[in-house]
Amino acid sequence: MKIKLFLVLCTLSYACTTHAAAISLLDAVNQKKVLITATGNSPAANPQGGSHTGKCLKLNIKNQTGAKLDIKIESAYHFQNQHKAAQDLMVTENMLVSIAGNQTKSVALNALCTEKTNSSPSETDTFLLIRRNDAQYTNLTAIFEKYKCFLNTAQQAIWCFTDNNPINYIYDTDGDTTVENVLVAYVSTTKGVPMPARKRYIETPRIIYYPIEVDSSLSIYIDRVTTIGIYITDSAHHPIITLFADETEKRTGTAKYSFFYRGQQPKGRYYIEMKKNGEWVRVKELLVGMAAN
Repeated sequence: MKIKLFLVLCTLSYACTTHAAAISLLDAVNQKKVLITATGNSPAANPQGGSHTGKCLKLNIKNQTGAKLDIKIESAYHFQNQHKAAQDLMVTENMLVSIAGNQTKSVALNALCTEKTNSSPSETDTFLLIRRNDAQYTNLTAIFEKYKCFLNTAQQAIWCFTDNNPINYIYDTDGDTTVENVLVAYVSTTKGVPMPARKRYIETPRIIYYPIEVDSSLSIYIDRVTTIGIYITDSAHHPIITLFADETEKRTGTAKYSFFYRGQQPKGRYYIEMKKNGEWVRVKELLVGMAAN
């Protein structure tokens, strides 16, 4: 009888030492167990070097309890940018973070932008965790995790849902056509839109497209009738994208031109150029899919 009692007490003692289950970050925030600050991650600290793809979201998580917490950061969390002109971010991976009592831990997360017509977030932007998005996003981010797809291809796919991006924009953004095909099929099935009519020619290399973003302004003093246009060009001054079509200004004084463009182009060197009375003035160099020298 004493032996049986001893065994029962040991079992109870063992059960008391097991760890509590992990808690989702969203629940931990709502229950005030943790305090978080969310900012854009510095491109220099992002292995992908960008501000709206890859590990572009940084979280500081403070455990406000005296006990160790295992925090589940879940994919499809939506972080609202407090700078309204810049994009929100959606987490595209799952992560388990252990934090000792009353300690703080910083993590960088793979995330993507969700408001295509807004500018990219920066490391000075702050975010609020507002919700976990529904199954169409959790299933989509599961594909991203499976294929380790966190860059432009994933960005084009998520914009198909958040911004009604054309489904064919997913094509020719990744060296692995399998990833593109899986994402196109998922978007087509989930949104109920037709699969694009697309044929790839294996014999010839595909041209891969990379993201390009221009968000800037230009001031110029006008002292006579002047025709001005602003374009993205190649090295031979051939216009590729019109930022501001040729317009004749008859007033004198300082004129300011603001322009914004987001899209995709093949890898290469491009320029923002102003065409002033028929003559080209180079304003800025754009390296698409290339590292600066």
